[in-house]
Amino acid sequence: MKISKLTTVTLEKSTDVARLREVAMTLTDVLQFGPFERTRTVTAVVELGRNAIEHGQKGRATFSLTEVNGKPALGVLVTDQGRGIPREKLALDGPPTSSAGMGLGLRGVQRIAKRFDVETGHEGTQIDAAFQPSNVCPASPALIDQAKKALDDLSAKDPTAALSKQNRELSEGIADRDLLMQELHHRTGNNLALIVALIRMSKSQAEQDETQQVLAELEVRVGSLAKAHELMQRSTDVGKIDLSEMLHNVAGTTERALSGGAVNVSIEVSCDTLQLESRFAVDIGLIIGELITNAFKYAFVGRDKGRIRVEVTGDLEHGITLVISDNGVGLPADAERPERSNSLGWRMIRTLTFQYDATLTVDGSDGMRVEIKFPAPA
Repeated sequence: MKISKLTTVTLEKSTDVARLREVAMTLTDVLQFGPFERTRTVTAVVELGRNAIEHGQKGRATFSLTEVNGKPALGVLVTDQGRGIPREKLALDGPPTSSAGMGLGLRGVQRIAKRFDVETGHEGTQIDAAFQPSNVCPASPALIDQAKKALDDLSAKDPTAALSKQNRELSEGIADRDLLMQELHHRTGNNLALIVALIRMSKSQAEQDETQQVLAELEVRVGSLAKAHELMQRSTDVGKIDLSEMLHNVAGTTERALSGGAVNVSIEVSCDTLQLESRFAVDIGLIIGELITNAFKYAFVGRDKGRIRVEVTGDLEHGITLVISDNGVGLPADAERPERSNSLGWRMIRTLTFQYDATLTVDGSDGMRVEIKFPAPA
C-alpha cells in the first residue's frame, strides 16, 4: 500500500489540539486499535501537537495511511517553524522526561511509535512518526476509503471546524502569494537598479549633450519604476504604494539625473499619505517624472535658478488632483500647445491620463501649470 495522505490539522493555538485529538481518535478507530493502544497513540499525537504549538510558534500535523514492515499503520508528520530542538533534549534514550503536555516527552512518544524520525534545525523541526495496532487489519484500497469517509463524517458533525480549516488554508494561500509577490518585486527592483546604474555610467561617458539628455530622461523613467518595486517590496499591504513616498522618490531621482547644469532648480512635493493600487501609483509617478523633466528642459531658459512644485490633493472617494507648476518663462503666445506635442513624454502623459478618464489642463501664462484631475473610481 502506498502512502496516502488523509488530512492536515493546522497547529497555532491550544484549541487546535481538540481537533487534533478528534482526528487521531477517528483514524485509530478505523485501523482497529485496541482501547489501550488507542489511548496511548492519541496521547502521543497530542503531545507532538502541543510541542509544535508551545515551542514551534506555528505548525501542522499531516495524517496518512502508511506502512511499517509491510503492514498498514497510521502516519503522523508534524512540522513547525521553531528554532529547533536543543541537542540535550534530542537524546532519545533513557527514561521519559516530563513536559508541558501529557508527561510523555519525545522519548515517551518514541517508545509508543513503530517509527520515529526527527529532523531539526534553525529553520524548524519535522517529526515523522507511525503508529500500529497489535492486531493489524489487512491492507486494502477499501481501508483508505473507509478512513476518508470517517473524516468526512467527523467534519459533518462539526461544520465550524471544516469552515475554520478552509479559512486557514485561504489565509495561508494569501500569505504565500504575498511572499512570492514581495520576492518578485525584490528581484525586479534589483534588475531595474542595475539598469539605472548602467544608464548613469553611459551618461557619464557620453560626449554629446543630446545623448546625455536622452540618457538622463531614460534614467528618470527606469528609476521611477525601480523605486516603485522597492516600495512594493517594503509595503505591508502587497499591491499598494504610498503615493507620497513614491513622489518624493521620483522627485529626488529626477533632480539627481537632470541637475548639474547652469540652472539651480529646487523641487517641492506636497502630498499627504495616500495608499493607492500599485499600477495607479506607478502611472502617476511616471506622469510626474515626465512633467518635472519637461520643466528642467524648457522652463528656466536664460535663468540661473528655478522652482518646481508638485501638489496632490483629494482622495480615492472624491477623486485626486495633481498640479505640477513652475516659476519659469511660461509659454509664448504663439508656442505649440505642449499637450498636443508629439514628443514621447507628452504622448505618454496623454495615454496614461486617458486610461483613467482624467482631465488634463495646461496654463502657460505665468510659468507653466499642469493640472490633471483623476475621478473617483466607480
